[in-house]
Amino acid sequence: MNTIIIPIDFSPGSENAMHYGAQLAGELNASVVLVHIYQVPITMNDMPVMIFSADESKNSADTGLERCQEELQQNYPELTIATESRLGSVAEEVHLIAKEKNPLAIVMGSQHTRGLERMLFGSTTASVIRHAHYPVFAIPLGFKKTAIKNIVLAADLEDTPVPLCHKIIELVQLLGASLHIVHVKIKEEAERPEKLLEKMSTLSPFYHSIDNKKVKDGLEKYVQEVNADLLIFLPHEHNLIERMFFKVHTEDIITNTRIPALAIKA
Repeated sequence: MNTIIIPIDFSPGSENAMHYGAQLAGELNASVVLVHIYQVPITMNDMPVMIFSADESKNSADTGLERCQEELQQNYPELTIATESRLGSVAEEVHLIAKEKNPLAIVMGSQHTRGLERMLFGSTTASVIRHAHYPVFAIPLGFKKTAIKNIVLAADLEDTPVPLCHKIIELVQLLGASLHIVHVKIKEEAERPEKLLEKMSTLSPFYHSIDNKKVKDGLEKYVQEVNADLLIFLPHEHNLIERMFFKVHTEDIITNTRIPALAIKA
């Protein structure tokens, strides 16, 4: 059976994403794994001292997971739900769990940080997207609708690898949705969408080109025009400069769209 991994931190945003992921799993005949990654809190005085022990932190995590599992089971009685708690870094541990489970997707809230913290570290969601090589859904707080009929794919018209196109095709077909490929032009350029359209021809996609000085603004406007239910984007990082700005570009998308965003990497 396909699996959807849902990392949760028991915040309103993550529990909203939990329900979205559960509904999505039901539609795709998939099981769910609820995951909580915990840290052992430490107070820094003259000497670092643990506020809670590792055992206390794990017990608290398991109690929270049990509550969430019971809540989902009441709402989705046919859903197969497992739980797992781990000590460590969220992005690294979710990546390891994904390697073990080989999930259909990862679903999490698009909560984000602000100011200096964002500049230095980025959001948890952006970090998971960078580490994971599985599709990652980022769900805005309060978003409830799960029926996915119209999907917008943000394309920069670079040479998209065939395996990446296959991932997109498989997911769009599973969801039974229509695909709109949109390219936002921030300057005058010669468009060459033919290669991408040929690779995606199985889906008979619509193609649109938009002029806007800001990619995120152009995408948001188009998403509203076609009443899209999901925005797919393809984050990539080939060199040092792209790695440095990866979290910024990713967060621009996942924190500025009002609908779920789906990151798919090759």
